[in-house]
Amino acid sequence: MHRYDIYLLNQEIARQFIQMENKLFHLFKEYETVPSLRQEAQKQVDYICRPISIHHLGEWLSSAQITSFPQGEGDGFVYYLEGSEGVKLMLSERRVQIWSTLDMEDEWLWFDHLQAYDPYFFACDVEREKYGWLKPIKMHMHLFG
Repeated sequence: MHRYDIYLLNQEIARQFIQMENKLFHLFKEYETVPSLRQEAQKQVDYICRPISIHHLGEWLSSAQITSFPQGEGDGFVYYLEGSEGVKLMLSERRVQIWSTLDMEDEWLWFDHLQAYDPYFFACDVEREKYGWLKPIKMHMHLFG
């Protein structure tokens, strides 16, 4: 099983980090894996990320045939796409987490739903060292947008 941690970045920060995604990844990796840096990394993550509206995104996901199950894990909710129990999504104000035991194609359904909701989601799979925007931000958008 692998996990994606997905953060909603502020638009201006996202534009500043176009083609420097590796720096974002290293910050999120430190936040997730280095206990001695967690408090300092938390401040930086809070600065560059927007809080996720659990209520608004949850309603939006529910309209896309996604089922929610209240979960006793902190302040989050767990969602399953109908017919795909191998992938689950946990939604909290700080991040979205996706766990998957299936193929990448099944994960892309979730990524598509999230990128349609907001183009500034940044995903990290710390264990496999994979990261990137769910919806690639084009350079011309940064320069002329």
